[in-house]
Amino acid sequence: MRAKPFVSLIVLFGIAAAGYSAWWFYLAGRVRDGITDWIAQQRAEAALIEYRDLEISGFPLSLTASAADVSIRRADGLQWRGSAVIASARPWYPLDIGVNLLGSHQAGLVQAGGDPALGIDAPAGAKGSVRLDLSGAIRRMTVDLGRSTVTLPDGQQAILGRAEVTAALPEAPPADHTATALSIDARLGDVRPPPSVTTPLEGDIETAAVTARIKGALPDRLGRPAIAAWSESGGTIDIDSLTLNWGPLRIAGQGTLAFDRDLQPIGAISAAVEGVNPTMDSLATAGIVRPGDAAMAKMALTLLSRRTTADNQPIVEASLTVQDGWLYFGPIRLLRIPRVAWE
Repeated sequence: MRAKPFVSLIVLFGIAAAGYSAWWFYLAGRVRDGITDWIAQQRAEAALIEYRDLEISGFPLSLTASAADVSIRRADGLQWRGSAVIASARPWYPLDIGVNLLGSHQAGLVQAGGDPALGIDAPAGAKGSVRLDLSGAIRRMTVDLGRSTVTLPDGQQAILGRAEVTAALPEAPPADHTATALSIDARLGDVRPPPSVTTPLEGDIETAAVTARIKGALPDRLGRPAIAAWSESGGTIDIDSLTLNWGPLRIAGQGTLAFDRDLQPIGAISAAVEGVNPTMDSLATAGIVRPGDAAMAKMALTLLSRRTTADNQPIVEASLTVQDGWLYFGPIRLLRIPRVAWE
C-alpha cells in the first residue's frame, strides 16, 4: 500500500514528460513550417534564397533552428549572406528569440545597375534578438555587431569598432503620417572614417548615437518610387536624441529630417555644442573653411553661448541644418553631404 503514492508520482511525471515532449515537437513543427512559409513568400516576391542543413534541435530545454551558407537577394537590392545562423528560444516562451550569426556575414544594398550602394562586412559575425507577439509578428529586433567594415557608395570604406541597433514596431501600423511606424536606437563606437576622406577632426569618432522615430506608413521596398510615396505623404524622421563625441567636439540635440523633391535629405537639429573653438581651428587646418571665416565664426558663436564648460569653454546652442546638399552649423556651411542615389 505504501508504494501507491510513489507509483502515482511516477505516472504523473510520465504524463507530464509526454505532454512536454508533445508540446516541444509541436513547436518544432510550427517553426519549420513558419520558416518554409516565409521562404515561399519571399520567393514569390522574386527573392532568391539559398541555404543548406536546415535543422530544428535543442530538445528538451531549447528550441533551436540553424542553417548554414545562408544567402538572400531581394528584388529591391537588399542582399545578405552568412556562414551560419542559429536562432533559439525557450519552449515555454518561444516569442523571445536569441540569434547568433556565426562566421563571416555580409549585407548590403545594390542599385538597379548592379553597383553597390552600401555594404557592411562583419567578419566575426554578430548576435541579436527578435521578440514576436502572439500573432507571430515582429515587435522588436536588436543587432550587436563587433568590428566591421562599411563600404560607402563611392567604394570608400569606414571601420566600425562596435555597433548596437534596436528597432521596435508598434502593435498597429500608422494610420497617417503623424503616427510612428518604426522606432530606432543606434549606438556606434570607435568609428574610423575612410582614410582618403578629409574630415573636420582627426582621429576616430568615439561615440555616435541616435534615437529616432520614422513616421508614416513604411515603404515595403527601398526603391525610389516607394520612398517618394512615403515622403510625399508627409513621412518624416523625428530625432529624439542625437549625441556625437569626436575629439574636442561634443554635440547633443534633437530635431527632424525629411526628403526634398529630389529625395535628398533636409532637416534641422537643435543642438548644444561644446568644443567650438578647437573644432573651428581643425576645420581651418583641414582646409574645409578659410582661416578668416573660422576666426569670425568663433567670435560669432561665442557670442551666442549662454553657458560654459568646467574649463570655461563656451557651450553654443545653435541649429545643425541639412539643406541643398550641405551641412550648416548656424549660418556657417561646414560639409557637403554625400548625394543619395536611389537608382
